[in-house]
Amino acid sequence: MNNEIIENHNINYSENDVKKNNINTKIDDLLVRIIDSKNESSTRLFMVTEAYDKYNREYYIISLTILVLSSVITFIEAIRLLIITGKNNNLITNIYTINFTLHILLLLNGTIITILSSIIRFKNYREFLEGLKDAQLQLVKYKNKYMRQYYIIKYNYINKTIQESDIIKISDKITLYERVVKSINYFQFIKNSDIIRYNKIKAQFDVSIFEIKTSTANNLEEITKKRE
Repeated sequence: MNNEIIENHNINYSENDVKKNNINTKIDDLLVRIIDSKNESSTRLFMVTEAYDKYNREYYIISLTILVLSSVITFIEAIRLLIITGKNNNLITNIYTINFTLHILLLLNGTIITILSSIIRFKNYREFLEGLKDAQLQLVKYKNKYMRQYYIIKYNYINKTIQESDIIKISDKITLYERVVKSINYFQFIKNSDIIRYNKIKAQFDVSIFEIKTSTANNLEEITKKRE
């Protein structure tokens, strides 16, 4: 009788141990999946941010140039009117030459402003910036959602309150997040050549961050050894 009790106890213990190991494996796999998905969204966010900064910089420079040239036109026109309506025109021997030169400058500045305004309309800077900004906000939102689920799993695992049903629910949420992230359309705003360039920049950025973290860890280790 005692042997049967011991055997049943061992069987139950073995089943519980197997079940616990299975849950731990599923948790580890899910955490890896969440980190991979978060990293993918981070890469997409990096490219979108780089593209947004590029177009925003171009738009800012062109808009500022138009503003400056408009001010120059106003200034030149004011000088021209002063010369034409001035009382001491007889003191200016080459008034017609000056007037002609000012007209040329006005025409040149007006032409440049027209070209720059056409570039803004042709390249659809505002539409591109709005689309990239929306994609940026969505990617930041789902990147934070990934990390929220990650810490929920960690917290419940530490407190030993996580169940297999919880893992399934979180896994379904991650699947939904992945679909939404992949559906965010930003490729229409970024050229293929720019995507390759942004990926290279991202790789260099990751290497730099890793080197900084490694250097910081080594410095802290040296400081700790010196204190000891």
